[in-house]
Amino acid sequence: MLNLISSSFFSCSKEVGRINQDSALPPVKIPNGYLFAIADGLGGYKGGKEASQKVIDYLIENFSYEQKTELLNLFPKLKEELKSLSETDKELVNAASTLTLCHVTAEYVFIAHIGDCRLYAKKSLKLIQLTKDHTQHQAYIDEGIFTSRELKHAKGKNILTTAISKTLELNYNLIKIPIEELVDENGFLSLFIMSDGAHSFWEKRPRFSSNTLSEPSRFITSLKNRIEKGPPSDDYSAIAVKFEF
Repeated sequence: MLNLISSSFFSCSKEVGRINQDSALPPVKIPNGYLFAIADGLGGYKGGKEASQKVIDYLIENFSYEQKTELLNLFPKLKEELKSLSETDKELVNAASTLTLCHVTAEYVFIAHIGDCRLYAKKSLKLIQLTKDHTQHQAYIDEGIFTSRELKHAKGKNILTTAISKTLELNYNLIKIPIEELVDENGFLSLFIMSDGAHSFWEKRPRFSSNTLSEPSRFITSLKNRIEKGPPSDDYSAIAVKFEF
């Protein structure tokens, strides 16, 4: 039996008074599982917030447990949803959003991913990245043009190669992972979604104590404190959840 025993999240703009382009869906119970997600509106175009909120609203209103059919058709449907934004406001024709969604059942973790938010699973004192960024830097790495070390301090790391948009080509990932591959040494499943603004702070120093990593509220508090002490660079969203079986 799947039980959500703890969860925590935050979502905030990079500066007080600015619009937060991120939209988050904290874990919600759906038939035979739980659903949670982060959508990050692209700030380079007008309508980033409208796009990310449209994505999350669609998930809340339409997601069902028939995940095979739903996930296969999810991104084309979301593309159609964003087309409707430009029909009501022509200035939103380029509105776009990323999405990283996680649907947890008693047997599998289903992931729908496009963009550069990330999903991690806790293993011992590490977070294992389960998604791959859809960025120009990652494309260079995949093609063997550069190594991650060579690109570590290079500009343009956040240039996306795809997103949910009326005008961009869709190139998304649907992933299915058996639960037994992700449970930690104590038999718990701990998962974390972070927007690119949040995981950039995690990747600079990817370590917390065992107690912090093992409790979602402590992880979220510690990550938020780390972000608040750093220079503002992006909007920040993170969701941490812990399940038992």
